Amino acid sequence: MSNPIARALEEAAQRIGRTLSQEAGRAVSDMYRQAGQGTQKVVEHIVGADDAHKREIVALAEKIAKNHGEIGPGARGRLKRQAAARTEIAGHLGVQGDYDAEMVIPRSRYPESADHIEEAQQGQVWRGDRSRQGQPKPSILTIDRPGADGNREDSLRGIATRPPDDRDEYPPAMYKEGGKGASVKYIPSSDNTGSGSSMGSAVRGLPEGARVRIRARR
Repeated sequence: MSNPIARALEEAAQRIGRTLSQEAGRAVSDMYRQAGQGTQKVVEHIVGADDAHKREIVALAEKIAKNHGEIGPGARGRLKRQAAARTEIAGHLGVQGDYDAEMVIPRSRYPESADHIEEAQQGQVWRGDRSRQGQPKPSILTIDRPGADGNREDSLRGIATRPPDDRDEYPPAMYKEGGKGASVKYIPSSDNTGSGSSMGSAVRGLPEGARVRIRARR
């Protein structure tokens, strides 16, 4: 790893008895080439830190450029490398990082889906056409495609279909946080289908375990 920032991360990891793999190191190096100015100075402080500051190493990986916070076709390869590197860093250090990509649902295109996302994240939990105030649903979700069918079955259980509306789930079934207890709201089929397709396309190529922040844009 010739990049000095990657070397500094390696050294910092070794100080607490861990070693980053070369693959993760290369990915971190690639991330930081796009992260802007000032990173090297931060890394220098981390290298001199003790075990109590190991979380700062992961915090560094969270300061990468995230394609201005949104997922786009040209960014997917880089996001995939970033997600894999963050997961490995977090695993080595025993701490959780932040998120790997951000998905923004525009209210101008999918108003009902956007409303449901905001409501669920604020703790308004729907069961069909009735809602109650409960625990806010997380905005940062973990991709778990193999668990989608089971989550969908658990979240929709007891809520009848009602054409022409769809049963919109938040968190969506493809995330680990979905399933039993998810907010399920009747919304127009066209809105639900459009936002669902947009969400699926946006995260295509991201690995299992990648963390995605979902938010609605006014």
